[in-house]
Parts: sequence; structure tokens; C-alpha cells
Amino acid sequence: MRYDVIVVGAGLAGLFAGSLAAQRGAKTLVVARGIGAMPVGTGCIDVLGYDAKGERITSPTTALPKFIKANRKHPYALAGLNALENGLTALKSMCDSAGYPLVGDLSANHWLPTAVGSIRPTCFAPESFIAGEVRRAEPMTLAALPGFRDFYPHLAMSNLQSQITNYPITAASLSLPDRPTHREAYATDLARLFDDANYRAKVTKAWKGELNGAARVGFPAILGLAHNPAARRDLAERLGAEVFEIPILPPSVPGMRLFNVLREVLQEAGGKLILGPEITGRVDGRALTPRVLGVTGHAAGKSTIYEADRVILATGGFLGGGLISERAGVAAESIFDLPITYSSQPESWFAPRLFGAHPFARFGVRVDDLMRPLDAHGEVMYENLHAVGGLVAGADRLGEGSREGIDVATAWRAIAPAPPSARPDDKTTIARKRRKAPPEESRLSPSPDSIASTDAETTDDTNSIHI
Repeated sequence: MRYDVIVVGAGLAGLFAGSLAAQRGAKTLVVARGIGAMPVGTGCIDVLGYDAKGERITSPTTALPKFIKANRKHPYALAGLNALENGLTALKSMCDSAGYPLVGDLSANHWLPTAVGSIRPTCFAPESFIAGEVRRAEPMTLAALPGFRDFYPHLAMSNLQSQITNYPITAASLSLPDRPTHREAYATDLARLFDDANYRAKVTKAWKGELNGAARVGFPAILGLAHNPAARRDLAERLGAEVFEIPILPPSVPGMRLFNVLREVLQEAGGKLILGPEITGRVDGRALTPRVLGVTGHAAGKSTIYEADRVILATGGFLGGGLISERAGVAAESIFDLPITYSSQPESWFAPRLFGAHPFARFGVRVDDLMRPLDAHGEVMYENLHAVGGLVAGADRLGEGSREGIDVATAWRAIAPAPPSARPDDKTTIARKRRKAPPEESRLSPSPDSIASTDAETTDDTNSIHI
């Protein structure tokens, strides 16, 4: 089977890239081992949340130029601010068209509560999160739901109140009929209940008295899976209060909603999604200009070849399986065995503190400004292969609060050029096998201008390139 574009990975970067390609008329396949990281995320789009000192950023628009200047090899610097802006506009349009609006813009971050009572900056959030903005002055009430163990409102209330002094934060115990009795209730169980208008009418009759006229009420993120905007608005109207959601432990209902939106956009545009197979890369070993030919999917005891004019790797970092480490001090890219930046000293992969800035977060594939992987000498390896999202080196996406912004910007940049790719005459194919760990003498150190991390934080060893 032949495609114009194959995307490997079904997280935000992969599904967004696939949707963009399909909307532009490309015959598109998104193929992945699993459903990506969206169902374990918050469902928000973080662009730039924290500065170098760990302080919350108020305006990404103001902070980004300075940030990019200080981080010349960061994915934002390579993709460009136009890719970020255009990508966010496209993503918002997709969500708006699906009836699941993302609220926000680059000029200002929302500051929203978390399930443990910290305050998290994010740039774009589902409509159902917005009334939780902590810089507002209205009192806040958090809902305690019986039998639901993924949200502890009294913990969140205590921690939030220690940071917020201009209004009170309380917790209210609310009854919850029809929840599962033979086992613990999961977020997805409750979300499907709240999709039902009759159920919402039933619970709000009891809740009105239990809430005692609360001005705004925060619930764990369970207010509908398929019909969240309508469910939240209905609850707010029936309760006579503003209603908002707080993201909780996985499975993330807001993340599942975003996954479903992008899957539908992809498929409605004519794209195809295949989940399940293990993927290996295929390259043309005889073409004068090195090219990839596509991928092979291995599942159910057989292998299927998928050919493409262009391949986009959106397999993520270590969490997503795009980067693997099978023994201490050795890391590799999992599909095409691309060279990556990492340290050979395993003790240097981690910060001394659990919540510190771990160096391994910056490991990944070095790319050019079209998101094409580079070799140890800074040369493009394959002109029709792109790497996007968490696979790209040079960013501490968690520490920066930039995870989804990088996904969107790099995916847009990889798709946007859409260069016509003439298919090579020579169809000779070789399957690229993963190489064994390189001997010490094969380790190359990049020149200063090829280092992928922040200039002030890099060392030769941490950014050595292994092939």
C-alpha cells in the first residue's frame, strides 16, 4: 500500500500532522503501536509556562522571543514562531469545528488549579476549564464525590488556599447516584453518565441544596466524554453557578476528548488510522539522494509494507517509545535508528532531585528547520523523513511547560512545506536494522554551533552524538 504521507505515532503531534496532511489532500496514513500520550495528559495546550527560574510565565508572546534567543537549538527556534502561531490557529479551528473549543491565545496564559492544589499555567484550555482561573476574585468550591478516589478536594483546597488569600476556597460533599457499586468508579464511567441529560437533571436536584449557593464549582474532569461542552453548560444553568473541571490522574477524560476530535478530523479528511502494529523503518540503500521508502508494520504474525513519499516520525521520547534505552548509558531511536543526542554516563541523565530539570529530557533527534533528522556532522540524513514532537532534541518540555506547543509547531513545520517528492526510479529496498550499542571510539562530539540544548547548560558529554 502506498501513501503520500505516513505518520508514525498517534499522540498530539502525530494526529495533528496527519490531520493537516489529509486536509491538504495528501493520501495519509497514521500508524502507531498505541494511542499516544493524550489520554495521560491534561487536554490543555501548554506553550511556555515557566521561565529559567521556574517562575510562572504570564504572556508567552512576551517571553518567547527572549526564550528562543537563549535557546538557539530549541524546537521552537528551529520550527519558528510562525509555525507555532499557524499550527495553533489550525488546531483551534479543528476543535471549534468539532464543537470542542479550546480557549486562549498566545498573549496570556491561564493559571488553573491542579488536582493537588498547585497552580499550573497553560495557554489553551478546554472551555470547561476556564472558570477555574485562580486570579479571579470569586470564591471557589471543590466537589467531593463519594467513592471516587482520583480526586481529593480537601487536599487541593488546603494547598490552593495557602497560595490564594483574596477569596475563600471550600469543599462540598455531593451525592452521586448510579455510580458503579461492584468496583471503584473510574473517570470514564462518570464521564459517560454525565453525557446523559437525564442523569444531569437527576444529580443537580440534589446538588443545589448541597452547594449552598456556591458561585463557582470545580469538579474533577468527568463532565462528559462525548458531549462535554453541552454537559458543562447544562450543569451550570441548572445549578445557577459557574462550573469548571480540574484535570486528574489518568485516564484523562479531557485527553481522550482531544484524541477523539483529532481522530475524527483525520478520518473525515480521508486519512487512515491503524493502531497496534510494531513499526520498523524502510530505507532505499541505492538512491543517490538518501531516502526512506516507508515503514513495515508487524502484527498478528505477519508483516505489512507501507510505502510513502514522506514519513513523519511522531513517536515521542522515552515515554512514547520513540527513544529507547535497553541498558544503562545507551539510548537509541526506535524506528530508523537515527543518531540522537545523549550522555553515555547514566548517572548524568538525572537531576539530584525528583522534580529537578533532568538532562535526559533534552535527549532526542537533532533536526534542521524543516524537521529533517541530521547526522553527526549536521547533514540531512533523508530528505523525505521528518521528526516532530517529543522526539526532537533540545527541550525540557515538562520543565518549560512547552510540551503541546512543541508538538503543534514541529508538526506544522514538517507538513507546511509540502514539497513535491518525486518517487525514485530505483525501488531497491533494505530494511534498516537497529544497530548495537556503539563502541567508545565511534562517539562523536558536536561542534559548539550544533549543540541542541541551552548554551549555558550544555556540556560536551551530555550532548555527544552516538551513531
